[in-house]
Amino acid sequence: MSVDPIKIKNMLLTSAQTILDHIPELTRLDCDLGDGDHGTTMEKIAKTIQSQVNSWDEKTDVKEGLESLNDVLEDVSGGSAAPLVGSYFCGMAEAADNTEDTDSFIKRILLGGYDEFYDMSGAEVGGKTMMDAIYPAIQIIRSSDTLSAQVLESAAAAAKAGSDATADMLAKFGRGRYIGERALGHIDPGSVTFALFFEGLAKGYQI
Repeated sequence: MSVDPIKIKNMLLTSAQTILDHIPELTRLDCDLGDGDHGTTMEKIAKTIQSQVNSWDEKTDVKEGLESLNDVLEDVSGGSAAPLVGSYFCGMAEAADNTEDTDSFIKRILLGGYDEFYDMSGAEVGGKTMMDAIYPAIQIIRSSDTLSAQVLESAAAAAKAGSDATADMLAKFGRGRYIGERALGHIDPGSVTFALFFEGLAKGYQI
C-alpha cells in the first residue's frame, strides 16, 4: 500500500484556493469581532500552502512534504490565527504514515491535526472559535469506517453548520470575549476558515 501524493496535493491546493476566494469575507468578519487581520493572515497561509505543495508529483514522499510545509508555516506571522492553523498542520505531519492506503492516510492526518490543535488551543465547542467548525467535522470523519467523498462532504457540511452556529455564541477566547453580548449575531472568522478548509478538502478529493 502507498499514499497517492497527487490526491493529497489536490486536496490541499483546493482548500487553499477556497480560503483565498473568501479573504474579503474573512477580513470583514474579523473586523466585527477582532482587529481585522484574520483575512490577511489566512491569505499568507493559503499562499504558503500553494507555494509548497504545488511542486508535489507522483514521487513525492507525502510525510516529508507535510513536514516541510509545517516547517514553513511555522514562520508565517499574523496574530493568533497563524499558530493555531499551524498547529493543525503540525498534527497532520506528525500523524502521517506512508505505509497506509490513501484513504486511511487522509483520515489519520486529519484526526492528528485535530489532536494537535486541541492540545495547543484548549478550545472547547461553544466558545465561538475554530473548534466549533473543526470538532463536528472530525466527529464525522472519526466515526466513518472508511473515508469517502460522501464522508468528506458530510464533514464539510457539519463544519459549515458549526461555524454558522457561532453567531449565537458569546466569545470565550480571543479579542471577541472583551465585547460581551455585542459578539452575538457575528460569525467567528476562524470557524469560517476551517469550514472553508473542509469544503476544499471535499472538493479536492474528487478531482
